[in-house]
Amino acid sequence: MSESRDLWTVGDVLDAMSSPRIPDFMTGVVREVRTWLASAISEEYPLDPVDYASGDVDRQAPAELEYLFERLEWVSSHADLIPTTKATGRREDAVVLSVGSIPLDEGLRMMIDHAALFGREACRRVWVVSDAWVIGDVLLYMPHIKALRDRGVEIRFLLVTPWGYSEIPWNKAR
Repeated sequence: MSESRDLWTVGDVLDAMSSPRIPDFMTGVVREVRTWLASAISEEYPLDPVDYASGDVDRQAPAELEYLFERLEWVSSHADLIPTTKATGRREDAVVLSVGSIPLDEGLRMMIDHAALFGREACRRVWVVSDAWVIGDVLLYMPHIKALRDRGVEIRFLLVTPWGYSEIPWNKAR
């Protein structure tokens, strides 16, 4: 893909998906999130579609989200895992989870807070792992994202479903 283009084609996205640029620890994170999402939609955790559509039911109870974070404790040897109550800002990579009851706008805010404040000395890459892509949320934070990119922070976005994942490119240069 030409570095000067702002337009990404389906072919560009497929090339990004097939490239080995995602480190092994991130494929492990994606695997855990996919498994967790699959359990959320299985018979094990049925949701009434009427209640879900009306917004009356949380997508996941906090106990299940806590289970996911417990399953991801190993990530701290590779990256700062966010959100967390533990000290962060020591690693070049940060993984921001925006899944289940953590909405995308909150995930993006945590990404910016970490890269600009808490991890500003060490953070060089932020991996946003989400089960949603909401253009309105992304547009709201684009000035912040551009400022981080100008400071040399690479932002990678992985959209995860129970059946797979895709990187949604939003950096001009890769």
